[in-house]
Amino acid sequence: MIVQRNQEPFPRGYTAVTEIDGAHSDMLMDFGILKLGEGESWSSSDTKERAFLLMTGSIRLEWGGAAGAETAAAESAEISRRSLLDEEPTALHVPSGVLVTVTSIAGESEIAIQAVPNEKHFAPRLWKPGEYRSDRFGEGTLQDTSTRNVRTIFDAATAPESEMVLGEVINFPGKWSSYPPHDHAMPEVYHYRFFPEQGFGHAEQEDQVFKVKNFDSYAIPPHVTHSQCAAPGYAMYYIWMIPHLPDDRFGPDSRIFRADHTWVMDGDAPIWPDADLDTVAQYQRKSRDT
Repeated sequence: MIVQRNQEPFPRGYTAVTEIDGAHSDMLMDFGILKLGEGESWSSSDTKERAFLLMTGSIRLEWGGAAGAETAAAESAEISRRSLLDEEPTALHVPSGVLVTVTSIAGESEIAIQAVPNEKHFAPRLWKPGEYRSDRFGEGTLQDTSTRNVRTIFDAATAPESEMVLGEVINFPGKWSSYPPHDHAMPEVYHYRFFPEQGFGHAEQEDQVFKVKNFDSYAIPPHVTHSQCAAPGYAMYYIWMIPHLPDDRFGPDSRIFRADHTWVMDGDAPIWPDADLDTVAQYQRKSRDT
């Protein structure tokens, strides 16, 4: 379901979208958007594990120490990003209690913040381009109708001490992502942006279809099959966020694809009109039988 529609850009400050102890608590994580004007700062020393993903702007990140500490933050970095589509992300990932200060140093800046409870201690890390998986999914199959870029900033395989997963998808105009339809045991939240901004897409949950627009956020319950597409002419960007479960951690093999549609994952699968319908039907029967 759509958990928040924003017809206008987000206001200054932090806007909560999901909250473990509030709205949409069934998503099992906090997620919100922080928007800062030039020179403005915002600090967090939450008792949750947190990730700070720069969407647009130029910011200085300072982290280390604890709230109220007299010493300055141990580490800092200045990062910039102008394009969600053409530039890879940078994200700061910190454990519980670490003081993080974000300052916008040139114009407005927008940062996505994800948080979950986690008592494990780990070293803060600034995930930079080239340090995480960035894949082109769907290329060379299905007449390239589900080609998309999937950026997995961290998951169970790359951040075993974490209790959450963070990534981005670049959904090309007129194409599909989260495809074939699949589900998993964990809830998931998407946050969308469209280019040009009047664009839209359609997101499925089982047999329900929701129209998604710029600034929307979308909650997917556990074990609910989902996939989506962007309208022709419009690129669809979305952040995807998943909390791990106590006995089930999300990794590359956690997606359960709908059996009716797994045949399309074969790069050699015949597709009409490149193949006649009899050939397509025979291939599907053979796939089912095996």
